[in-house]
Amino acid sequence: MADGELLLRRKKQRWFIFVFFFLSGIISASLSSRLPDIQQMLKVNNSVFGMVLSSLYAGLFIGLTFASWLLASYGSKKVMIITCVLSGLSLVFAGMFSSYVLAMLVLFLMGISRTIFNLSANTGAIEVQSLYDRPIIAGFHGVWSMACFVAGGIGQLMISYTVSPFFHFLFIAAFVCFAIGFLKNKKQGLSIEKERRPFFVKPDRYLFLLGLMALCTMLCEGAMFDWSVNYFEKVVHAKRNLLTAGYLSFVIAMALGRLVGDKLIAEFGMFRLLFMNGILLAIGFSIAATFPMVLPAAMGFLLIGLGDSVMVPVIYLLATRSPKMTAAYSLSIVTFIGYTGFLIGPLLIGNISQYFGLSTAFYCLSGISLLIIILSLQVKKVVP
Repeated sequence: MADGELLLRRKKQRWFIFVFFFLSGIISASLSSRLPDIQQMLKVNNSVFGMVLSSLYAGLFIGLTFASWLLASYGSKKVMIITCVLSGLSLVFAGMFSSYVLAMLVLFLMGISRTIFNLSANTGAIEVQSLYDRPIIAGFHGVWSMACFVAGGIGQLMISYTVSPFFHFLFIAAFVCFAIGFLKNKKQGLSIEKERRPFFVKPDRYLFLLGLMALCTMLCEGAMFDWSVNYFEKVVHAKRNLLTAGYLSFVIAMALGRLVGDKLIAEFGMFRLLFMNGILLAIGFSIAATFPMVLPAAMGFLLIGLGDSVMVPVIYLLATRSPKMTAAYSLSIVTFIGYTGFLIGPLLIGNISQYFGLSTAFYCLSGISLLIIILSLQVKKVVP
Protein backbone atom coordinates (compact mmCIF):
# COMPACT_ATOMS: atom_id res chain seq x y z
CA MET A 1 0.00 0.00 0.00
CA ALA A 2 1.34 3.45 -0.97
CA ASP A 3 2.23 5.89 1.80
CA GLY A 4 -0.55 8.27 0.71
CA GLU A 5 -3.17 5.51 0.82
CA LEU A 6 -1.94 4.36 4.25
CA LEU A 7 -2.15 7.91 5.63
CA LEU A 8 -5.67 8.36 4.26
CA ARG A 9 -6.80 4.97 5.59
CA ARG A 10 -5.54 5.53 9.11
CA LYS A 11 -6.96 9.09 9.16
CA LYS A 12 -10.41 7.81 8.19
CA GLN A 13 -10.26 5.04 10.78
CA ARG A 14 -9.14 7.47 13.45
CA TRP A 15 -12.05 9.85 12.81
CA PHE A 16 -14.49 6.95 12.63
CA ILE A 17 -13.48 5.87 16.15
CA PHE A 18 -13.52 9.48 17.34
CA VAL A 19 -17.24 9.70 16.49
CA PHE A 20 -18.09 6.60 18.52
CA PHE A 21 -16.12 7.82 21.53
CA PHE A 22 -18.07 11.09 21.25
CA LEU A 23 -21.41 9.25 21.14
CA SER A 24 -20.39 7.10 24.11
CA GLY A 25 -19.61 10.22 26.14
CA ILE A 26 -22.89 11.87 25.15
CA ILE A 27 -24.91 8.85 26.31
CA SER A 28 -23.03 8.37 29.58
CA ALA A 29 -23.02 12.03 30.63
CA SER A 30 -26.63 12.66 29.64
CA LEU A 31 -27.73 10.05 32.17
CA SER A 32 -25.36 11.44 34.82
CA SER A 33 -26.64 15.01 34.41
CA ARG A 34 -30.22 13.97 35.29
CA LEU A 35 -29.59 11.51 38.12
CA PRO A 36 -30.94 13.84 40.85
CA ASP A 37 -34.18 14.22 38.85
CA ILE A 38 -34.40 10.47 38.39
CA GLN A 39 -33.90 10.00 42.13
CA GLN A 40 -36.76 12.43 42.77
CA MET A 41 -38.96 10.54 40.29
CA LEU A 42 -38.23 7.29 42.12
CA LYS A 43 -38.70 8.93 45.56
CA VAL A 44 -35.89 6.96 47.22
CA ASN A 45 -33.08 7.87 49.65
CA ASN A 46 -29.34 7.76 48.89
CA SER A 47 -28.96 4.18 50.08
CA VAL A 48 -31.71 2.81 47.83
CA PHE A 49 -30.60 5.02 44.95
CA GLY A 50 -27.10 3.59 45.31
CA MET A 51 -28.64 0.14 44.84
CA VAL A 52 -30.49 1.39 41.74
CA LEU A 53 -27.25 2.72 40.26
CA SER A 54 -25.51 -0.55 41.03
CA SER A 55 -27.84 -2.30 38.60
CA LEU A 56 -26.28 -0.24 35.80
CA TYR A 57 -22.82 -1.33 36.83
CA ALA A 58 -23.95 -4.91 37.29
CA GLY A 59 -24.96 -4.79 33.62
CA LEU A 60 -21.56 -3.34 32.73
CA PHE A 61 -19.93 -6.17 34.65
CA ILE A 62 -22.06 -8.98 33.17
CA GLY A 63 -21.69 -7.67 29.62
CA LEU A 64 -17.94 -8.12 29.80
CA THR A 65 -18.30 -11.89 30.24
CA PHE A 66 -19.20 -12.27 26.56
CA ALA A 67 -18.06 -8.97 25.01
CA SER A 68 -14.72 -10.34 23.79
CA TRP A 69 -16.44 -13.34 22.23
CA LEU A 70 -18.81 -11.01 20.33
CA LEU A 71 -15.88 -8.93 19.07
CA ALA A 72 -13.94 -12.01 17.98
CA SER A 73 -17.00 -13.44 16.24
CA TYR A 74 -18.47 -10.39 14.50
CA GLY A 75 -15.77 -7.70 14.41
CA SER A 76 -15.54 -4.42 16.28
CA LYS A 77 -17.36 -2.24 13.72
CA LYS A 78 -20.60 -4.22 13.60
CA VAL A 79 -20.72 -4.71 17.38
CA MET A 80 -19.93 -1.03 17.94
CA ILE A 81 -22.79 0.19 15.71
CA ILE A 82 -25.44 -2.15 17.15
CA THR A 83 -24.58 -1.57 20.80
CA CYS A 84 -24.32 2.20 20.30
CA VAL A 85 -27.91 2.28 19.02
CA LEU A 86 -29.10 0.03 21.86
CA SER A 87 -27.37 2.25 24.43
CA GLY A 88 -29.08 5.34 23.03
CA LEU A 89 -32.51 3.71 22.99
CA SER A 90 -32.16 2.31 26.51
CA LEU A 91 -31.41 5.86 27.71
CA VAL A 92 -34.95 6.85 26.72
CA PHE A 93 -36.48 4.13 28.90
CA ALA A 94 -34.30 5.23 31.82
CA GLY A 95 -36.34 8.45 31.99
CA MET A 96 -39.75 6.81 31.87
CA PHE A 97 -40.31 4.85 35.07
CA SER A 98 -41.26 5.89 38.61
CA SER A 99 -40.76 2.34 39.95
CA TYR A 100 -37.22 1.71 41.16
CA VAL A 101 -37.54 -2.01 40.28
CA LEU A 102 -38.28 -1.20 36.63
CA ALA A 103 -35.55 1.45 36.68
CA MET A 104 -33.07 -1.16 37.90
CA LEU A 105 -34.04 -3.51 35.06
CA VAL A 106 -33.63 -0.80 32.41
CA LEU A 107 -30.29 0.34 33.84
CA PHE A 108 -29.08 -3.27 33.98
CA LEU A 109 -29.84 -3.77 30.27
CA MET A 110 -28.35 -0.39 29.49
CA GLY A 111 -25.19 -1.43 31.32
CA ILE A 112 -24.83 -4.55 29.18
CA SER A 113 -25.11 -2.62 25.92
CA ARG A 114 -22.82 0.17 27.12
CA THR A 115 -20.01 -2.11 28.26
CA ILE A 116 -19.94 -3.98 24.94
CA PHE A 117 -20.09 -0.65 23.10
CA ASN A 118 -17.23 0.80 25.14
CA LEU A 119 -15.04 -2.29 24.77
CA SER A 120 -15.60 -2.39 21.01
CA ALA A 121 -14.71 1.32 20.74
CA ASN A 122 -11.54 0.83 22.81
CA THR A 123 -10.58 -2.21 20.74
CA GLY A 124 -11.03 -0.10 17.61
CA ALA A 125 -8.86 2.59 19.18
CA ILE A 126 -6.09 0.05 19.89
CA GLU A 127 -6.27 -1.07 16.24
CA VAL A 128 -5.83 2.51 15.05
CA GLN A 129 -3.03 3.06 17.59
CA SER A 130 -1.14 0.17 15.97
CA LEU A 131 -0.98 2.22 12.74
CA TYR A 132 0.95 5.01 14.46
CA ASP A 133 4.46 5.19 15.91
CA ARG A 134 3.45 7.75 18.55
CA PRO A 135 0.83 7.71 21.35
CA ILE A 136 -2.67 8.69 20.18
CA ILE A 137 -4.84 6.62 22.54
CA ALA A 138 -5.48 9.43 25.06
CA GLY A 139 -6.95 11.58 22.28
CA PHE A 140 -9.87 9.19 21.88
CA HIS A 141 -10.65 9.42 25.57
CA GLY A 142 -10.29 13.20 25.29
CA VAL A 143 -13.06 13.25 22.70
CA TRP A 144 -15.18 11.15 25.10
CA SER A 145 -14.60 13.72 27.84
CA MET A 146 -15.44 16.60 25.50
CA ALA A 147 -18.71 14.84 24.74
CA CYS A 148 -19.37 14.65 28.48
CA PHE A 149 -18.88 18.40 28.69
CA VAL A 150 -21.31 18.97 25.82
CA ALA A 151 -23.84 16.60 27.37
CA GLY A 152 -23.43 18.31 30.76
CA GLY A 153 -24.19 21.67 29.14
CA ILE A 154 -27.25 20.24 27.42
CA GLY A 155 -28.31 18.69 30.72
CA GLN A 156 -28.00 22.05 32.52
CA LEU A 157 -30.08 23.67 29.78
CA MET A 158 -32.76 21.00 30.09
CA ILE A 159 -32.79 21.38 33.89
CA SER A 160 -33.08 25.18 33.63
CA TYR A 161 -36.12 24.88 31.35
CA THR A 162 -37.58 22.02 33.47
CA VAL A 163 -37.56 19.59 30.56
CA SER A 164 -38.33 16.08 31.83
CA PRO A 165 -35.59 13.42 31.64
CA PHE A 166 -37.73 11.45 29.16
CA PHE A 167 -37.82 14.21 26.51
CA HIS A 168 -34.20 15.09 27.21
CA PHE A 169 -33.13 11.48 26.64
CA LEU A 170 -35.40 11.17 23.58
CA PHE A 171 -33.53 14.07 21.99
CA ILE A 172 -30.17 12.45 22.74
CA ALA A 173 -31.29 9.07 21.36
CA ALA A 174 -32.51 10.72 18.15
CA PHE A 175 -29.13 12.42 17.73
CA VAL A 176 -27.29 9.11 18.28
CA CYS A 177 -29.45 7.28 15.74
CA PHE A 178 -28.97 10.08 13.19
CA ALA A 179 -25.19 9.92 13.62
CA ILE A 180 -25.19 6.13 13.24
CA GLY A 181 -27.36 6.38 10.12
CA PHE A 182 -24.79 8.73 8.62
CA LEU A 183 -21.82 6.51 9.50
CA LYS A 184 -23.09 2.97 9.01
CA ASN A 185 -22.17 2.79 5.32
CA LYS A 186 -18.64 4.05 5.87
CA LYS A 187 -16.21 1.21 5.16
CA GLN A 188 -13.35 1.39 7.58
CA GLY A 189 -12.17 -2.21 7.58
CA LEU A 190 -11.96 -2.49 11.35
CA SER A 191 -11.54 -6.05 12.56
CA ILE A 192 -9.79 -7.61 15.50
CA GLU A 193 -7.49 -10.59 15.40
CA LYS A 194 -9.47 -13.82 15.61
CA GLU A 195 -8.86 -15.75 18.78
CA ARG A 196 -11.08 -18.41 20.35
CA ARG A 197 -11.00 -18.50 24.13
CA PRO A 198 -13.48 -19.31 26.90
CA PHE A 199 -15.68 -16.48 28.21
CA PHE A 200 -13.57 -16.36 31.40
CA VAL A 201 -9.77 -16.21 31.11
CA LYS A 202 -7.65 -16.27 34.26
CA PRO A 203 -5.43 -13.17 34.38
CA ASP A 204 -1.75 -13.35 35.23
CA ARG A 205 -0.27 -11.14 37.98
CA TYR A 206 0.47 -8.33 35.53
CA LEU A 207 -3.09 -8.02 34.22
CA PHE A 208 -4.53 -8.56 37.70
CA LEU A 209 -2.56 -5.60 39.11
CA LEU A 210 -3.62 -3.46 36.17
CA GLY A 211 -7.18 -4.54 36.84
CA LEU A 212 -6.91 -3.43 40.48
CA MET A 213 -5.62 -0.05 39.32
CA ALA A 214 -8.56 0.19 36.94
CA LEU A 215 -10.90 -0.75 39.82
CA CYS A 216 -9.68 2.14 41.98
CA THR A 217 -9.75 4.56 39.04
CA MET A 218 -13.22 3.58 37.88
CA LEU A 219 -14.61 3.68 41.43
CA CYS A 220 -13.42 7.30 41.71
CA GLU A 221 -14.57 8.20 38.20
CA GLY A 222 -17.96 6.58 38.72
CA ALA A 223 -18.39 8.60 41.91
CA MET A 224 -17.98 11.80 39.91
CA PHE A 225 -20.56 10.82 37.33
CA ASP A 226 -23.04 9.47 39.89
CA TRP A 227 -22.71 11.84 42.84
CA SER A 228 -21.16 15.15 41.68
CA VAL A 229 -24.48 16.86 40.97
CA ASN A 230 -25.92 15.40 44.17
CA TYR A 231 -22.91 16.72 46.09
CA PHE A 232 -23.48 20.25 44.84
CA GLU A 233 -27.17 20.01 45.63
CA LYS A 234 -27.09 18.41 49.09
CA VAL A 235 -23.67 19.32 50.53
CA VAL A 236 -22.60 22.52 48.75
CA HIS A 237 -26.24 23.73 48.59
CA ALA A 238 -25.57 25.42 45.26
CA LYS A 239 -28.26 27.35 43.42
CA ARG A 240 -30.16 25.38 40.79
CA ASN A 241 -28.30 27.02 37.89
CA LEU A 242 -24.98 25.94 39.47
CA LEU A 243 -25.83 22.32 40.23
CA THR A 244 -23.68 21.00 37.37
CA ALA A 245 -20.76 23.40 38.06
CA GLY A 246 -18.70 20.73 39.81
CA TYR A 247 -19.53 18.09 37.23
CA LEU A 248 -18.59 20.43 34.38
CA SER A 249 -15.33 21.37 36.14
CA PHE A 250 -14.53 17.67 36.36
CA VAL A 251 -15.29 16.82 32.72
CA ILE A 252 -13.58 19.96 31.35
CA ALA A 253 -10.39 19.14 33.24
CA MET A 254 -10.60 15.49 32.24
CA ALA A 255 -11.10 16.44 28.58
CA LEU A 256 -8.15 18.87 28.61
CA GLY A 257 -5.93 16.33 30.34
CA ARG A 258 -6.77 13.68 27.78
CA LEU A 259 -6.36 16.00 24.80
CA VAL A 260 -2.75 16.63 25.84
CA GLY A 261 -2.38 13.16 27.35
CA ASP A 262 -0.51 11.66 24.41
CA LYS A 263 2.15 14.38 24.67
CA LEU A 264 2.36 13.86 28.43
CA ILE A 265 2.82 10.10 27.97
CA ALA A 266 5.65 10.71 25.50
CA GLU A 267 7.24 13.36 27.75
CA PHE A 268 6.99 11.84 31.24
CA GLY A 269 6.36 8.14 30.68
CA MET A 270 3.36 6.11 31.76
CA PHE A 271 4.38 5.22 35.32
CA ARG A 272 5.39 8.73 36.31
CA LEU A 273 2.01 9.97 35.06
CA LEU A 274 0.17 7.34 37.08
CA PHE A 275 2.02 8.47 40.21
CA MET A 276 1.33 12.18 39.66
CA ASN A 277 -2.30 11.67 38.74
CA GLY A 278 -2.93 9.52 41.80
CA ILE A 279 -1.75 12.44 43.94
CA LEU A 280 -4.00 14.88 42.06
CA LEU A 281 -7.01 12.62 42.65
CA ALA A 282 -6.33 12.38 46.38
CA ILE A 283 -5.86 16.15 46.77
CA GLY A 284 -8.96 16.93 44.72
CA PHE A 285 -11.28 14.70 46.77
CA SER A 286 -9.83 16.10 50.02
CA ILE A 287 -10.38 19.74 48.94
CA ALA A 288 -13.97 19.06 47.87
CA ALA A 289 -14.73 17.28 51.14
CA THR A 290 -13.02 19.84 53.39
CA PHE A 291 -14.40 23.00 51.76
CA PRO A 292 -18.03 22.35 50.68
CA MET A 293 -18.51 25.70 48.93
CA VAL A 294 -19.08 26.30 45.23
CA LEU A 295 -15.67 27.67 44.25
CA PRO A 296 -13.34 25.38 46.29
CA ALA A 297 -15.49 22.32 45.60
CA ALA A 298 -15.39 23.08 41.86
CA MET A 299 -11.61 23.49 42.14
CA GLY A 300 -11.39 20.12 43.87
CA PHE A 301 -13.47 18.53 41.12
CA LEU A 302 -11.16 20.13 38.55
CA LEU A 303 -8.14 18.46 40.15
CA ILE A 304 -10.01 15.15 40.21
CA GLY A 305 -10.66 15.55 36.49
CA LEU A 306 -6.98 16.21 35.79
CA GLY A 307 -5.98 13.24 37.93
CA ASP A 308 -8.46 10.91 36.30
CA SER A 309 -7.76 12.09 32.75
CA VAL A 310 -5.06 9.69 31.54
CA MET A 311 -5.50 6.88 34.06
CA VAL A 312 -7.65 4.60 31.92
CA PRO A 313 -5.81 5.29 28.61
CA VAL A 314 -2.46 4.48 30.25
CA ILE A 315 -3.82 1.34 31.96
CA TYR A 316 -5.28 0.15 28.64
CA LEU A 317 -2.01 0.82 26.84
CA LEU A 318 -0.14 -1.20 29.44
CA ALA A 319 -2.70 -4.01 29.14
CA THR A 320 -2.03 -4.40 25.41
CA ARG A 321 1.61 -5.18 26.22
CA SER A 322 0.59 -8.58 27.55
CA PRO A 323 2.38 -11.23 25.46
CA LYS A 324 -0.15 -13.95 26.32
CA MET A 325 -3.33 -12.77 24.55
CA THR A 326 -4.74 -10.31 22.03
CA ALA A 327 -5.74 -6.74 22.83
CA ALA A 328 -9.47 -7.54 22.99
CA TYR A 329 -9.01 -10.18 25.68
CA SER A 330 -6.39 -8.18 27.62
CA LEU A 331 -8.69 -5.15 27.67
CA SER A 332 -11.66 -7.32 28.60
CA ILE A 333 -9.86 -8.85 31.59
CA VAL A 334 -8.57 -5.52 32.92
CA THR A 335 -11.94 -3.85 32.34
CA PHE A 336 -13.78 -6.77 33.96
CA ILE A 337 -11.80 -6.30 37.17
CA GLY A 338 -11.99 -2.51 36.87
CA TYR A 339 -15.76 -2.47 36.48
CA THR A 340 -15.98 -4.00 39.94
CA GLY A 341 -15.23 -0.45 41.08
CA PHE A 342 -18.25 0.81 39.16
CA LEU A 343 -20.32 -2.00 40.68
CA ILE A 344 -19.42 -1.50 44.34
CA GLY A 345 -19.00 2.27 44.14
CA PRO A 346 -22.70 3.27 44.28
CA LEU A 347 -23.38 0.87 47.16
CA LEU A 348 -20.28 1.99 49.04
CA ILE A 349 -20.83 5.72 48.56
CA GLY A 350 -24.61 5.47 48.93
CA ASN A 351 -24.37 3.76 52.31
CA ILE A 352 -21.48 5.87 53.62
CA SER A 353 -23.28 9.07 52.60
CA GLN A 354 -26.55 7.87 54.11
CA TYR A 355 -25.04 7.35 57.56
CA PHE A 356 -21.97 9.63 57.62
CA GLY A 357 -22.52 12.15 54.80
CA LEU A 358 -21.17 12.61 51.27
CA SER A 359 -18.16 14.52 52.58
CA THR A 360 -17.00 11.44 54.48
CA ALA A 361 -17.47 9.34 51.35
CA PHE A 362 -15.22 11.76 49.46
CA TYR A 363 -12.50 11.40 52.12
CA CYS A 364 -12.70 7.63 51.56
CA LEU A 365 -12.26 8.20 47.82
CA SER A 366 -9.14 10.23 48.58
CA GLY A 367 -7.69 7.22 50.38
CA ILE A 368 -8.62 4.91 47.47
CA SER A 369 -6.80 7.29 45.11
CA LEU A 370 -3.57 6.76 47.05
CA LEU A 371 -3.83 3.02 46.43
CA ILE A 372 -3.33 3.71 42.73
CA ILE A 373 0.17 4.99 43.47
CA ILE A 374 1.06 1.83 45.41
CA LEU A 375 -0.32 -0.42 42.67
CA SER A 376 1.53 1.48 39.93
CA LEU A 377 4.81 0.76 41.70
CA GLN A 378 3.94 -2.95 41.82
CA VAL A 379 2.98 -3.01 38.11
CA LYS A 380 6.28 -1.37 37.18
CA LYS A 381 8.12 -4.34 38.70
CA VAL A 382 6.35 -6.93 36.52
CA VAL A 383 5.74 -5.05 33.25
CA PRO A 384 6.66 -7.29 30.24
